[in-house]
Amino acid sequence: MSFFYRIPWLRVALAWGIFTVFMVLLVYVQTSANIRPLPWRAVVLAPLLDCVLWMLLTPLIFWLAAHFDLSNSRHRFLQFLVHAGASFGLTTAQRVLSAAGLYVVGVPGPALAWSAILATVNVWVPLYWMLLFVAYALELYDKFRRRSLDAARLEAQLAQAQLQALKEQLNPHFLFNTLNAVTALIGDDPAAAQRMTAKLGEFLRLVLDHSNAQQVPLAQELHFIRLYLEMEQVRFCDRLAVTFQVAPAALPALVPHLLLQPLVENAVRHGLSAGGTGQLHIEADRRGGQLVLEVRDSGPGFNPASTPGLGLTNSHQRLRTLYGERYVLALLPAAGQGTTVHLELPFLT
Repeated sequence: MSFFYRIPWLRVALAWGIFTVFMVLLVYVQTSANIRPLPWRAVVLAPLLDCVLWMLLTPLIFWLAAHFDLSNSRHRFLQFLVHAGASFGLTTAQRVLSAAGLYVVGVPGPALAWSAILATVNVWVPLYWMLLFVAYALELYDKFRRRSLDAARLEAQLAQAQLQALKEQLNPHFLFNTLNAVTALIGDDPAAAQRMTAKLGEFLRLVLDHSNAQQVPLAQELHFIRLYLEMEQVRFCDRLAVTFQVAPAALPALVPHLLLQPLVENAVRHGLSAGGTGQLHIEADRRGGQLVLEVRDSGPGFNPASTPGLGLTNSHQRLRTLYGERYVLALLPAAGQGTTVHLELPFLT
C-alpha cells in the first residue's frame, strides 16, 4: 500500500526519542532505590540501546504491516503466520544485538547465551504487535484524512460549478434585456442607441476580464453597477436619478461578482412608473464583521405574494452556496414608498 511511503518518519523518530527518555528515567528511578545501584552507563545505555534498535526496526515492521495486511480476509491466517514469525525473529535479533552491544561497551547486561536471550524474548514480543497496530492505526487515520480532503475538494468543485452556472444564467438574461433596449432606441434616438452600445461594450469587456472571478472587491462591483446605470440613464434619459452613499471602509470587502446587477435591474424596472420618473439609491457600509448593502427605489412597492424573478432567485442560490446561512437578502418596504433590497454578507477581504 502506498501509505508506507507517506508515513511521517520524522514524527515517528520524535515519538521514539520521547519514549527513550521516558524509559531511561524509569530505569533510573527503579534502580536508584537499590542497595547497590547500577553504574550510570548501565542505567542509560541499556534502555537507550533497546529503544534505538526498536526505532531502527520500526520501518521494517511498518513495511511488513503494509505488505502482509491482516485486514485481508482471503489470506488472514497466512498474514498472521508471517507476523508471528516476524515478531519472534525480529525480537530475537533485537535481543542479540542489544546484549552484544552492551557486552562490547562493557556494561552489565543479559548473558550472550541463547537460553538467557530467549528468556527475555517473550517480554518484548508484545512490542512488535503494538508497533504493528500503530501502523494500522496510522493507515486508518490517513485513509480518513484523505477521504475527508477528497470530499471537501469535490464539494468545492461542485460549488464552483454551481456558481459558474448561475453566473452564466445571469449574463444572457442581462444581454437579452439590454439588447432589447438598444433595439427600441434605434428608431427613436439613434445617438442614444449608439452611446448605449458603447457603454455595453465597455461593460462586457470588464465582465470578460473578470469572468473567472467568483468574488471581487466591492469597489470593482460598484464600478460595474455605475456602468450599467449609465446605460439605463441613456435609455431613460432624465427619468432616472441615481445616488450612491458608500462608506470608504466598505470598499475592500469581497462580494460575489455581478451580484448587485440583477438587484439593481429589478429596482430600475419596478421603480420607474409608466411614463414617470424614478429614484434609485444605493448604500454600502461596514457594521462590525458585516457588509451591509441596500438598493432602494421609489416605485409603488412590491407584492409579497408575487413570485421572485430569476435575478433574485439566482442571487439567493449564489449566496447560499458561498456563505451557507451567514447572509441576509430581504425585500423590505421603503420609507414612504418603494422597495428596499437589504443585503448583509460576512465582511471578507
